[in-house]
Amino acid sequence: MTSSGSLSILDRLRLHLACGVGLLTRIPVSWLLPAAYKNSSASWPLAQSIWCWPLIGAGIGVFTGGLSATLQFSHIPPLAAAGIALAAQILVTGGLHEDGLADTADSSGGITPERKLEIMRDSRIGSYGVLALCLAILIRAGVLLSIHSIPLACLICGLAGCLARGAFLVVTKTVPPARPDGLARSLYPLPQQNLTIALIGAICLGTLLTVFLIPAPLTPACLLTLIALPLLLALAIALLIAQYAKRKLGGYTGDILGACAVITECVIMTVLSALFY
Repeated sequence: MTSSGSLSILDRLRLHLACGVGLLTRIPVSWLLPAAYKNSSASWPLAQSIWCWPLIGAGIGVFTGGLSATLQFSHIPPLAAAGIALAAQILVTGGLHEDGLADTADSSGGITPERKLEIMRDSRIGSYGVLALCLAILIRAGVLLSIHSIPLACLICGLAGCLARGAFLVVTKTVPPARPDGLARSLYPLPQQNLTIALIGAICLGTLLTVFLIPAPLTPACLLTLIALPLLLALAIALLIAQYAKRKLGGYTGDILGACAVITECVIMTVLSALFY
């Protein structure tokens, strides 16, 4: 059986990126896999790949924001441009986090933790899930159609995407899994070193995006505020959702993590767009 520990540093990085991209998107990753993992039945070290999840989230956000602003620059109506960009994002990600948001919303109709978890595993969507999805898409579309600058759109969406993936990692550190099985359980406990790299990387990447994509010079105080505010928002949302998951379910699930990502994106995009509107 192939072990990731026997790989070179470069091959290990490629494997981790393949795990992260394969989990968070629908982009084919066979070209990223080291030779030892191609046509191999060896399990992929998903938990080891968490360091790159905020990076992948930032890439998805930059793609979405850049596409929306570029379409508007090409005289596509703003609402249509935002809709096309969000559709493209959902095609890239497979709607993974949106599915988690819908299931989490539907589970609010349950009374006991056991019933809530049962609802989450039901593939059918209910009225709460539909409402949650509509609101999430409406909020993000509203933000996108208000941003006409390509660098600013990349900044806001890139920050939101990066910190959204960092936020749900905070949830996994704060509360245990709610189920004895499933993907969320298989990742528990997350490797402390990789988790630290992921969270520090999210902070550094958010800072770099802010410094290099900000459309106008800012005073040091304004720049510091712009860097700190999204970080504090993401942390607050993660802690609130972690407490909700612990109280209502006894821990987190994959659906809770998806809901955390979408809610964090919506809040950060809204607040940052308000600062520049």
